[in-house]
Amino acid sequence: MKERTVIQNARIPGSLSLKDLTIEDGRFTSVKEAEPNISTSAENKVVDVEGRVVLPGFVDVHMHLDKALTWPAIPNYSGTLAEAVWRYEEAQEHMDVDSIEERMRATILKSIQHGTTAIRTHLNYSTPSYLYKVVEAFQKVQSYFSDFITLEAVLMCPFEITKEVEKDIQWAITNGIHLLGGAPHLAQNPQDNIAKIFELASSLNVNIDLHIDESDDPAVKTLEDVCKWTIQTGYQGRVVAGHCTSLSAMDESEAFNLMELAQKAKIGIVTLPSSNLFLMGRQDNGLIRRGLTRVKQLMDLNIPVASASDNIQDPFHPFGKADLLQIALLTSYGAHLTAEKNLEKLIEMITSVPAKLMNLDGYGIGVGNWADFIIFDITDLRMILTELPTTRESWRRGHPICRVTESITFHLN
Repeated sequence: MKERTVIQNARIPGSLSLKDLTIEDGRFTSVKEAEPNISTSAENKVVDVEGRVVLPGFVDVHMHLDKALTWPAIPNYSGTLAEAVWRYEEAQEHMDVDSIEERMRATILKSIQHGTTAIRTHLNYSTPSYLYKVVEAFQKVQSYFSDFITLEAVLMCPFEITKEVEKDIQWAITNGIHLLGGAPHLAQNPQDNIAKIFELASSLNVNIDLHIDESDDPAVKTLEDVCKWTIQTGYQGRVVAGHCTSLSAMDESEAFNLMELAQKAKIGIVTLPSSNLFLMGRQDNGLIRRGLTRVKQLMDLNIPVASASDNIQDPFHPFGKADLLQIALLTSYGAHLTAEKNLEKLIEMITSVPAKLMNLDGYGIGVGNWADFIIFDITDLRMILTELPTTRESWRRGHPICRVTESITFHLN
């Protein structure tokens, strides 16, 4: 006989009334109005959440698992992107598979602890030696955590892609890497780098996720080349661009034209508020720029915009704890998404929008979808970014996999 679980009296987004969520074989089989009395039996388990908020599992669509938890061992005294890049490249020569895997595991556990059920991680290529180590480490954590979280990897292609590098990239794709990426705006010849990445992705039939225009300089606009290549190769809907911060430095008309082109190319955008608030504007005097892309205007053009963790405790961003609620709060501040009506958008930016960018099968609280969700110790969704509730329980495929509780004791006498 099938085991059935009912999450009773759940408060889910988009519904004014409480819902009962029925789960069988790891999927939601019904989402209906809450009933006052549901019988419990050996095959019918009832979990009454008493009006608490239930959200679909968080989706962290842009992270760097191989870099995570390397700070303060790898410092960044200037706080700039340039120093972060060279500091990490210098240190990675001394890394081995075990140390990379250990940090990946610890970061994934932090993510699960906070309710994340899917991660897309960007992994450095740098050198063939580092590539083989990082792919092996990723294979190990993907195998170990396969029942608990969806893991997807993007290979950051180097600036110069020779025939030997092409062979390495092909090897990586056949050994568990899912997408091609890179940071072409930092290359000596960005146009050539973009062209080569699209050529390789097309030949390997894999999607593309790039770091694009992470700069305060309005003249940095490789997003335009990415859009043109996307349309030229028929890759609409298969390309994601992270950062895009130089959009905010451009004048209005130039930025609008570029955003319209991104809309035409059906490119998804990921804003990374924690890292960009930390790294950008370092050369500014007086009024310091926020360092985020044009989140509101992109949304107004119906361009999908997700928000993600990016770097966690490394030279690119020494803080963070893999909690996407914290990232949603930073997005709210940085993008001025502070009205009550914006809350639903902020939640979508860490759930349904990145789920679509990752093409996750059966995502969300709905009949037929996987029962991956988070129960929060809060009954008013409007208060979730105010409270950032510590107490939460993560479920994966219809089973609880992690519960975190907060204990507070006052000694006031």
